[in-house]
Amino acid sequence: MAGLTLPMTIALAGLIANVQAASTQECCNLVSSISLNVLGEDAQAYETERTDFWSTTAWLRPSCVFMPQTSSEVAEAVQIMVENDCQLSVKGGGHSTIPGAANIDDGVLMAMKHINTTEVNIEEGYIRVGSGALFQSIYDTLDPLGLAAIVGRVGVVGMGMAVGAGISYFTNELGLVVDNVVAYEMVLANGTFVEVSSTQLPDLFWAMKGGNNNFGVVTHLKLRTIETAGAVFGGVITYPEASLDDFGTLLYDYHVRQAVEAPKTHVLPQYYYNGTTNTVGAVAAIVYNDDVETVPEIQQGWMEIDATSNTVQRRETYADLVDQVRDTSGDGLVQEQRTLTIYADEALMKDFWQAYHAWLQQYQHIQGLYAIHVQMPITPRAVAQGYANGGNALGFDPAENRTLSVIVWSLSIDNIEDTEEILPAHREFISSMEEMASSRGLLHPYIMLTYSAHDQPAIASYGEENVQRLQEIRDIYDPGHVFKTLIPGGQKLQD
Repeated sequence: MAGLTLPMTIALAGLIANVQAASTQECCNLVSSISLNVLGEDAQAYETERTDFWSTTAWLRPSCVFMPQTSSEVAEAVQIMVENDCQLSVKGGGHSTIPGAANIDDGVLMAMKHINTTEVNIEEGYIRVGSGALFQSIYDTLDPLGLAAIVGRVGVVGMGMAVGAGISYFTNELGLVVDNVVAYEMVLANGTFVEVSSTQLPDLFWAMKGGNNNFGVVTHLKLRTIETAGAVFGGVITYPEASLDDFGTLLYDYHVRQAVEAPKTHVLPQYYYNGTTNTVGAVAAIVYNDDVETVPEIQQGWMEIDATSNTVQRRETYADLVDQVRDTSGDGLVQEQRTLTIYADEALMKDFWQAYHAWLQQYQHIQGLYAIHVQMPITPRAVAQGYANGGNALGFDPAENRTLSVIVWSLSIDNIEDTEEILPAHREFISSMEEMASSRGLLHPYIMLTYSAHDQPAIASYGEENVQRLQEIRDIYDPGHVFKTLIPGGQKLQD
């Protein structure tokens, strides 16, 4: 694959313009001609596959489900889709809450679950993983070798963040997930296989680091591996309502001191509200990426405030740690996430949570209401690591030298029928929080794609210059804008 080259212009624009669109059933029949792994609506496993998502907001009804087993099948299918103007969606781990990001109504769902291999190249320092792999399998593969990859923190999540942004246990030290991708193996709009890296098609490599599904279908990724210390210190602490002010103080300190001065630290902090019991509290995964027997001094504050439970300890493997840091919401519930970014500020960060708590109590009557509020730093060092690794499309300015905070508001409810009441109100509430941050001069334009809602302009938030560069790169590799028109879901690069 490394030897493949690509002409600088792909002559597809005319082809797309002259295509007569096939019916969705014809598209399914065409894919069935190249693979036995196609499920029609009458197949026993069809319902399982179309609903195999974290959130019911992603439960759509594709005309068929195609589960390729090889990259060649992906390439053939893409070529068929383009030649016949068939709409499709591509699913990796299925963890996006955005309707259509990884599923489709009346089109072909390409589910990558069988392209899930993990192959370690110790000499060259990477692990090659299929785009259908989940993070748990990566940790399970690398732990016995004393290695780790810079991937997500929850085992059931998939590789989508590797084209979005991605925060890992190692982000404070080594940067975002996208900044630690060595190469993308992908299929372009004309069915061509390419391997994209800092030395092969470097413009496309830059675009993929934040470009989402706008440039091709990723079949495999090569992810940088690092040597671990042979153990990790970490676990989860749960805090009661009475500790939340101290929790907020520590959370700000983590942003501007702990994560900056001790980049081996990592904290995944979240406030929570349980509408069923009308209770609040906080949960934090406390991690130190080294083999130590006790919590380092700089993280002692997390251990000292009153807590209701604490599992922090030395662990032999990252897989053990990941098992502790599980999702708070199970598959099949209605989920929504919204996000914005601010310059870290203690008063604003505390005000965000207090306002969210007050807002949530108005909706206690909604069955199964559970909400979390997360505040995560992107430090100057993390930004600098991105530039050191060739840059990305995200639009951070290393000259600012200020810690940012990615703010996430996440809702879970039981019934899709209740979305009409709560989701528009949730959107309005987040808009008011954006206005609050802006009025204090603390709003940053960046919207992290992997936590964004469908109507949040994540790619536009990268800035005019980066968006224009992304458009220029798309016009080279996808002049017919196939991955905008034929894969309509998810965060799209606009014209």
